[in-house]
Amino acid sequence: MTAREDEKRSLYMIPGTMCDERLWRELLPRLPGVVAHHLVIPRGSTVSELVAGLVAQLPDWPVNLFGFSLGGYLASALATAHPDRVRRLFVCSNSPCALPEEELKQRRQLLNWVSRHGYSGISDRKIAAMLGPANRERADIAQTMRAMDAHLGEEALVSQLGATSEREDLGDSLAKVPLPITFCFGEYDTLVTRSWLDALRKHRPDTAVHEVPEAGHMLPLEQPEGLAAILDRWIAA
Repeated sequence: MTAREDEKRSLYMIPGTMCDERLWRELLPRLPGVVAHHLVIPRGSTVSELVAGLVAQLPDWPVNLFGFSLGGYLASALATAHPDRVRRLFVCSNSPCALPEEELKQRRQLLNWVSRHGYSGISDRKIAAMLGPANRERADIAQTMRAMDAHLGEEALVSQLGATSEREDLGDSLAKVPLPITFCFGEYDTLVTRSWLDALRKHRPDTAVHEVPEAGHMLPLEQPEGLAAILDRWIAA
């Protein structure tokens, strides 16, 4: 098998805000035969700078690109700016549009607090808000989220929030980009805008959308079996 043939089972994966490769620890064992490549979200002050740093981590040929949460937005931005580098796009737990004003307000408040007092880590309240009801008492998920957050620390938080809070709505660009697009999110994910996805599907009826039951925002940790099944079919198609 040539390197290019092997790439058909390769998956280039962009994590979310304050997430590292531990995000995939429950997912990847359920994808036998898939060669995973974890992409690190680089430092930068704009989305364009982050995208440039991600493109630098890719091979020269088109890849299967997967992005979770913030990584889903960045994967979408990369695909629309560099469609020649993407074979197909899978957006997990994200709708690539501008953030609601309430979320922008919360981010500004957090960055202001951190600048004055420092960052003491992700709160129990924030963890619970990102999980589906059945998973809010799962200590294993909470522990993984805290560990990733602590490992990346204040500098990463400030960089990621500062560079990506003011986001362009990518709907028009995604409607025109010449590659297959799939979206997947949890049943209880309040950070995904369903109406935005409905509008995109009106312009691109070929857009695939999957909702996974009994999960909130942290889909790779909450329902790795369901996500893996969808991903496996997507890669094999």
